[in-house]
Amino acid sequence: MNEKVLALDGGTPVRNKPMGYQCVGGNVVGKEEMELVQEVLEHRTLFRHYGPNTPHMVDDFEHEAGEFLKKKYVLATSTGSGSFFCAASALEWGPGDEVIIPTYGWITSYSSVALTGAVPVFAEIDESLCMSPEAFEKKITPRTKAVMVIHYQGGVGRLEEICRIAGNHGIAVVEDSAQTWVEGKDDDGLHNRGIVSCFSLQAHKMITAGDGGVFATDDQRLFERAVRFHDLGLLRDTFASRLASPVMTRPFCGMQWRMGELSGAAALAQMRKLPDLIQRCRTNWQFLRDELADNFPGLKFRAVRPEDDAGILLAFDLKSRENTEYFARALKAEGLVYGPTSYCQTMDRIEVIRCCLEDARRYRPEEFTATEELVQRYAKLAVMPVYAADDMKDIAEGTKKVLHVMQDRSMIDLS
Repeated sequence: MNEKVLALDGGTPVRNKPMGYQCVGGNVVGKEEMELVQEVLEHRTLFRHYGPNTPHMVDDFEHEAGEFLKKKYVLATSTGSGSFFCAASALEWGPGDEVIIPTYGWITSYSSVALTGAVPVFAEIDESLCMSPEAFEKKITPRTKAVMVIHYQGGVGRLEEICRIAGNHGIAVVEDSAQTWVEGKDDDGLHNRGIVSCFSLQAHKMITAGDGGVFATDDQRLFERAVRFHDLGLLRDTFASRLASPVMTRPFCGMQWRMGELSGAAALAQMRKLPDLIQRCRTNWQFLRDELADNFPGLKFRAVRPEDDAGILLAFDLKSRENTEYFARALKAEGLVYGPTSYCQTMDRIEVIRCCLEDARRYRPEEFTATEELVQRYAKLAVMPVYAADDMKDIAEGTKKVLHVMQDRSMIDLS
């Protein structure tokens, strides 16, 4: 018998020291961010385009983000949602169009479609916890204009298959990369497959400016339209100078989603930390995965290739909602943290979305049943870049302790 007395049952917890707040990029905020923000304040130039001195923070951030992602065109926005609405405007979604989105996600994925007048169409996820290519293909109609693929918690699912299907039908692929930053690659890069990628810099994301977003593409016309939409229909010189060919678009009415220099300074400092942050997360993630795989050969991890994972979440199948809930309670009792770094939900569990669907008479609960069953089965452990070796050992020890007890009590077979 491997059973030890769980803290949940009165035993000694694995850890007594708090693990700290989970916010990935926010955990590594330090003097670098302070120095760049201080520079902005000293120069009294908080607007990105002009002021008493020459602004450069947002420009520099866009340039360095483009190099990291290997994208020709990058636009910083004031919020992550702003980058999604720029994508919607760039791709000209509107009444009569359908955009396929996952059944597991967040409000922005829905609202950035619905507020254009287009119809969000839901496709189930698979065991990557990302959209299923098979489910996507079944939802395609003559009205399908785009598909939005969410890279849940740093993991890229079967994106190549979705892009192939979309290409066969002339459908644009938008990558919702709000929860992930992974290096672009010239040939098979994770963020070179969709026509547009959208990122978030909100507090819980991999890098943060408190709020903010990024729109990235290789398509000049889409970039121009995104720029115009985010700035009142204008195409200022700072953007026009980046274009590879003459301007392709006419002015049209836009919004104000501009990023300011204070946010740009924080984003730039975070961007420069990103490669090391990813490496540290991946190292911690691999250690924890190896520890669990060695002790529980039958444990099934989410179906994402390690090279396609940013390493901020380790998810594994505990076969039932009851098992997952028990595991979460027991792990917390051991003094450890349970749960992802930021949340997605089955879409009909989000009140805003459910009410919108009900009001439009489009709510079909059966569309979400398989997704809800799947996500309830998967336990989720956040992996932070600031976790030291001792922290990771505590997480591994606590997780193994709980899983051994669950196995010894015949709650689950992981042999």
